[in-house]
Order: sequence, then structure tokens, then C-alpha cells
Amino acid sequence: MVIKTNGIVLNYIKYGDTSIIVRIFTEELGYGSFIVNSIRSQKSKKSIGHFQPFSILELVVYVKESRDLQRISDFKNHIPLHAIHQNFTKSAITLFLTEVLSKLLQNEPSSNPDLYHFISRSIIEFDALSSGVENFHLQFLLKIATHLGFAFDEFETLFTSIDKLVPHADGEHVLEKLIIEPYGVSLKANRTVRNEIIDIMLNYFQHHMNLPRPKSLTVLRSVLN
Repeated sequence: MVIKTNGIVLNYIKYGDTSIIVRIFTEELGYGSFIVNSIRSQKSKKSIGHFQPFSILELVVYVKESRDLQRISDFKNHIPLHAIHQNFTKSAITLFLTEVLSKLLQNEPSSNPDLYHFISRSIIEFDALSSGVENFHLQFLLKIATHLGFAFDEFETLFTSIDKLVPHADGEHVLEKLIIEPYGVSLKANRTVRNEIIDIMLNYFQHHMNLPRPKSLTVLRSVLN
């Protein structure tokens, strides 16, 4: 069966001599792993650069229900991104968020249009951001909880369910703003406050979805600090 769908690239690994296996969250099929044949060959007419993290693609996929690994037969950019892959700070945030999403979305093996559209809209806004970039990953994790089924109305809910980390007064103020404000809000949050909030969020996701500690967190903190 041939299916046309849009998809958000999370990451890929090399497969064989010339192919890759890509993890993609698609609009029609949900989260899955897909093989792209011969993309690393010198004779390939298309660039592997299409599969950078957070790329939003139009895909043609051959689907066999008996197989876990489906094949992408054609692809092209759906919405070109201009800054995410060129800006050092945005690239570090993208690396961190795609690692987190690769774990969170494993429970989404079928279509979830609301979640897909939230993530794609967020990526487009992130690409265009000129202020508040350093807060994007915090807001994204706070906002996506609603679409994953364990939203909270007030920031205190973050602590009552895990009882591990509680922010200082400055952290409470920033966290409350991050929940209610749109992307790009400019907040005076120092390194200590941002680190505190991300630890709280990761504990929250670990509690609800067994999210392991992201390896890219160290890189992210180094860049933002």
C-alpha cells in the first residue's frame, strides 16, 4: 500500500553501505522507523540533508502491515526551515528535543493529527523566533504535556505528582509565565533557574512516561550557559 503523508524527522542511523533508517513522526501513520535506500550513494539524486532533525517533509511510503520497518520511496521539503539548522543555539535545542521526542512518541504508533500539528506548528514558530530562543525547549515540554494526556493547570501540579524538586521563588515565577505565555516571550531567567526548571520537567516526564535522562542535556546546558 502506498501512503502519502507529511512527517517530522527526529533522527537517523546509517544502514548498510548506502542507506539510512530514519525515525519520523508522520501525520498519517504516527511514529515509526523508515528505511531510505541508497541516499548515501554518490549516485543519489537527493541529499541526505533532507533528514536533519526537525525537517518537515512530504513523504511517499510503501507500507506492509507485516513489517515494522517501512520504506520511503520519495520525499521533498514540505515547509523549508531557515534558521534551525544554521543557528548554533537552535541546533542544540533541536538535538535535545528530538532525543526527548524519540522516546515520548514511541507510544504514538498510529495517527494523532492534533499532536502532529502541535509539533509542526511549534517547529515553524521556533525557526522564526528572534527572541526567547533560550526558553523554547522549556515551553515546548510544558505545552506538549496537554497533547500527551497528562496536562496540568497550575505549576504546583508538577511537584505534587513527583515530590522531588521544588523551585525557588524565582523559578516559580518563570515557570508560571512559561506555561501561559506564547513562544518567544522574553523572561529574565538565569542559568540556575533554567537548569532548575528543566530538571523539574524531566522528572515529571520520567514519572509519567519513563523518559530516560537525555544524553544531549549536557551539550544543551553548555551552549545555553
